[in-house]
Amino acid sequence: MLNLSRDNSTVIKGIVILMMIFYHLFNGAHMWLYTSLAHIGDVSLATWLASACWPVSFFMILSGYGLACKYEQGTLEPKGQLARAARLYLHYWIVLAIFVTLGWAIVPAEYPGSIQALVLNMLGWNVSYNAEMWFLLPYSVLSVLSLYIIGCIKRVGNLASVIITTAIFLCTSFLVSRYGTFLYGHMVAYQPLLCLHLLQAFTMGVVLRRTSLPLNRPIPQWGIVGAIAILVVAICLKPNSITYLIYVPLMVILLGHVKWPRWLRAMFIELGRKSMPMWMIHTWLAYYLFQSQVYGLRYAPLIFVAVAVASYLLSVPVMWLAERIYRPFSSRSQLS
Repeated sequence: MLNLSRDNSTVIKGIVILMMIFYHLFNGAHMWLYTSLAHIGDVSLATWLASACWPVSFFMILSGYGLACKYEQGTLEPKGQLARAARLYLHYWIVLAIFVTLGWAIVPAEYPGSIQALVLNMLGWNVSYNAEMWFLLPYSVLSVLSLYIIGCIKRVGNLASVIITTAIFLCTSFLVSRYGTFLYGHMVAYQPLLCLHLLQAFTMGVVLRRTSLPLNRPIPQWGIVGAIAILVVAICLKPNSITYLIYVPLMVILLGHVKWPRWLRAMFIELGRKSMPMWMIHTWLAYYLFQSQVYGLRYAPLIFVAVAVASYLLSVPVMWLAERIYRPFSSRSQLS
C-alpha cells in the first residue's frame, strides 16, 4: 500500500494549493491580461504548464487516502465527519463575510445581492459569488458518507470499485460537457452529479491506501524527479479527462517519495496546513475583486507569487478566528 505520513500528505497539499492558484491564474481564460515571456508554439508557457495542474482531483485523492487511514484505525464515523464539515463551512463563512463585505464596498451592485443569493452561497448550493467553490458541498457530502463509501469499496474490491467509479466519472463528464447550461440552472440535478463525478478520485485515494505497490527497493531521487518531469510534459501535450485519471494518482505516488530540502519541505507543510482557506481566498483576489491589480503586475511569476503570498497571509487570521469560534463547541462535544 502507499504509505504516506501525515507530514508527507500535508507536503503534497502544499504543492497542490500552489497548483490550484497557478491553474486559476493561467489556465487560458485570462491570457490577454498578462505579458508572457516565453511560449510553446502559440501558447504562453504559463498556460501550457497550467494543464499539469488538476487540483480538485489531487485534493480528492488525498482526502480518500486520509479517510481510508482513519477507517483502518477504526476512528472514522459520520459524527466526526459532520464536525469536520462544520469546521470547513465555518472557514468558508468567515471568508465569505470578509469578501462579500469588501465586494459590497467595491461593487455594491453585485454583492451581496438578494437574500436568496446570500443563503444559497452560504450553503454552497449555488456559488454565484465565487464559482471556484463549486466542490465545497459535494466534497462535504462525500466526506460525511465516507464510512459507507469505504465500506462499499472494501466489499466490492479495489479493481471493481475503480472500474465502476471511472465509468461514472466518464458519464458525468459527458453530461456536463453536453448539458452544462441546463445543469447549471438546475442545482437539484447538478449537485448530485458533482458528488458522483468526484467519487472516482476519492475512490482512487482509498484504493491507493489499500493496494500494495511493487516497490522492492527505494526509488532513486533522480528517477522520481525525471518521472515527474516526463508526466508533466506528457499531460501538457495531451490534457483530457482520461489522461488525468492516470496522471493524478501517479503524481501523488511520486510526490510522496520525493525527499525535499528541509526548508522547502517546511514551506510546503505550512502551505498545506493553510491550503483550505487559501483555496477559499485566492480567486476573490485574482478574479472577483482585485483582478486589475493582480494582473497589473504584468508578468506571470510576479502575479503568481503575489496571489500565493496574499492568500497565505489572509489565511492566517481566517484560521485563527475559525479556531477561536470552533474550539468551545469542540470542547462541549468531547465532554458530552
